Formats: sequence, C-alpha cells, structure tokens
Amino acid sequence: MNTPPASRLDTRGIAAFTAIAYGFSWLCILGFVLAYGTDAEKAPVLAFRLAAGVSMFGPAVATLLVARWLSPLPSLARDTGLGLGQHRWRFLLLAVLGTPMVVLAALLLSALFYPQAFDFTGLSGLRATLEQLPAEARAAVEKLGLPTLLALQVVQALVLAPFLNAPVIFGEEWGWRGYLLPRLLPLGQWRALVLSGVIWGLWHAPINLLGYNYAQHRVLGVFLFTGVCVLLGILLGWMRLATGSIWPAVLAHGSINGLGALVLLVGHAGTPIDTAKVGLTGWPGWLVLAALVGVLVLTRRLPVRDSGEARATPPSEGTHAVQA
Repeated sequence: MNTPPASRLDTRGIAAFTAIAYGFSWLCILGFVLAYGTDAEKAPVLAFRLAAGVSMFGPAVATLLVARWLSPLPSLARDTGLGLGQHRWRFLLLAVLGTPMVVLAALLLSALFYPQAFDFTGLSGLRATLEQLPAEARAAVEKLGLPTLLALQVVQALVLAPFLNAPVIFGEEWGWRGYLLPRLLPLGQWRALVLSGVIWGLWHAPINLLGYNYAQHRVLGVFLFTGVCVLLGILLGWMRLATGSIWPAVLAHGSINGLGALVLLVGHAGTPIDTAKVGLTGWPGWLVLAALVGVLVLTRRLPVRDSGEARATPPSEGTHAVQA
C-alpha cells in the first residue's frame, strides 16, 4: 500500500519542517564560512566535505522533530516511506541501473555540443586530479594507465556509489521525498512535485553560493540548480509516489552524486568546465531530465494514479482545507 497523504494541507508541519531543515543545514555551512571564508577552493577539502555532509542531515532532523512531536503523523515509518513499498525490486533496479544511464546521456549530449570542453584522449583532467594524491599512491594508480583508471572509477561509481552514499543521502531523501512531498499532495500532485523541487533546490543555495555546483556562476547557480532539482525532484518523486517508499529515490540520488565528478575528470586540466553548459547540471542535462519526465507523462505514469490521493487520512488539528 502506498502512503495516503492527508486530505488537508498541514501548514504548521510544512512550515516547521522547512524552517528546521533550512536552519540546521545553513548553520552547518555558516560554520564552515566563519572558519574558512567564502573561497571553498582554498579551504581544506575534508572540512568542506564534512560541513556539506553534516548539512545533508537537516531534512532528516526536521522530519524526526516535526513528524514525532510538532505535527505528529499516525505512523512515522509508513507515512514517511521507510518501508520497501510496492514494485520494490523493479524500482530499486531502475534506480541502480537506470540512473547512471541518465548521467552518461547528459555527458554524451554535452560532448556533442561542446566537444572542445572535453579531453577524452589525453585525460588531462584525470591526470591533474591524480597529481593531488601523495606520491606513493599516485605512482601505484598510474601503473594502471589513465583509461583503465577512468573505467574503474566509472564502474566503482556505478556499482558502489548508490550504496556507499545511501547513509548520507538518506538525510535528504527522508525529508524531501519522505516527509515533504506527501504533505504537499493536497495541493495536487504536479504542484506538490514542483514545489517540493523548488524548496529542495533553494535549500542548496549556501553551497552553490560557495561555488560547489557552478564555480563560474555562483549567484546564477542558485537558480540553475533549483531548475535541476525541480526536474530531478519530479523523477525521484515519481519513484516515491509509485512505490510508497523512499529507498529507490535514495539509491538513485546516491548514484547521481557518485557520478557527479565524472564530468570534471574528462575535462581539460587548467581549464575549468562550465557546469552550466555540460553534464547533468548544464542545459543538456535539463533536456535529458525533461525528456524523461515527458516519457512518464506520455506513458501515463505521471501523475501517479495509485499514489494514495483518494485514500485521505483524517486531518490533524491546526490544518485547513485546500482544493486539489
């Protein structure tokens, strides 16, 4: 059974969730900025990864606090998608095997439009990355050869990344797709998908202002990445609504994060890749994601007909009705 959303919009719960998720995560990034400044490239890599990693648990903290105490749900596990849900194996396999194809399709489309941005033959970008390793480690991996090493990186990202990233990604997905999306369904499924994507995208604003996803477009990157999150959120939200579970979205999100650095490894050393033009974050990625959304619409998989919208649970106190 899929998670039945409330028939009334729980504005109190949604507002509290958003405030806590943003507050927790943004304070983590603020701590990093106060310690190391706004130039993330000059700060210790481990420090930035730690701050960003901890910040990803903001939505999970918000879910726990709101769903248990501030605006309690009848069943925390069921109503936030912690079970495996229906169609479990089909969607779990789709998340693990299908998501990398989306990332690679965006990369290949980018290469068609901007071949000069990539160095597939010399792999100077990968070589520059290796030069940052300690001498002994660099010598060991260079024996494999750059093409073999790149292939191993891709295979590792394909096979291991969804599962290795799952604990941290859970911090996000339990919030955005587990709690927030079902709570927004009284607005209508499409509005809920788009609005949850906007909230998710703007939540990334601090790290994007630090140049994380768009080093060359820090302010513009806030809005560009929000667009990516809307499209990607529709696809992850479809998985959530079709299964009643967050775990396919967790694995798909983990796979995307694991393959995110691939576009940098195949670029030219010393020439920053414009991620607004290439990869999943660039406009070719938008095309790929939009095409997938279109396929779901044309095949009548979106909106999800069995998302539980017809089986509304009684509203909690402090909510008001909204016409879907």
